[in-house]
Amino acid sequence: MQTETARPTRDLRWRCGLTLALAVAACLPAGAQAPVQEEVVEAAYLHKFAGFVDWPAEAFRTPASPIVVAVAGAPRVYDELVKVARGRSVLGRPVEARLLHAADLPEGVHVLFIGRGAAAEAAALVAAASKAHVLTVTDLSTGLDAGAILDFVQVDGRLRFEASLGAARRADIRLSSKLLSVAARVAEDAP
Repeated sequence: MQTETARPTRDLRWRCGLTLALAVAACLPAGAQAPVQEEVVEAAYLHKFAGFVDWPAEAFRTPASPIVVAVAGAPRVYDELVKVARGRSVLGRPVEARLLHAADLPEGVHVLFIGRGAAAEAAALVAAASKAHVLTVTDLSTGLDAGAILDFVQVDGRLRFEASLGAARRADIRLSSKLLSVAARVAEDAP
């Protein structure tokens, strides 16, 4: 038997999920044909994730500083992110995409995406990022185990994500409850 209090929670989760899905779809190129390439969806998610994160004030040099999204090991995701971010802002800030060519995390990064091409450097990148208030996102099967905050996963043939609250706490950032409500899985503590 379903209680009356369970229904609003489920309805809220459904509405939040729909809102995030529509927001991601709005970032996709006009006229995109199904099936959409995974890189396009990942880039749209990376752009939107930033709007669901609270960073400490010291994460930005000035009130007008851009949100910097760095991409390692996924040049096609980077190319798509450049297209998605062009002329758009998140939280009133412009979004700047950077392609990383080494395992060194440059200063001023707010979101770090670690693709499969950088799997060997993932542990070093995640360790550096956790000390610098960076939202780390991977598409590695062991992303959360490596300490990432978000990890892309396939669920029923669709790209979803998992979240680690412990990793977010270590990076001193907060994830919005709206974002967490549409995650495929939320790990309460570090895996």
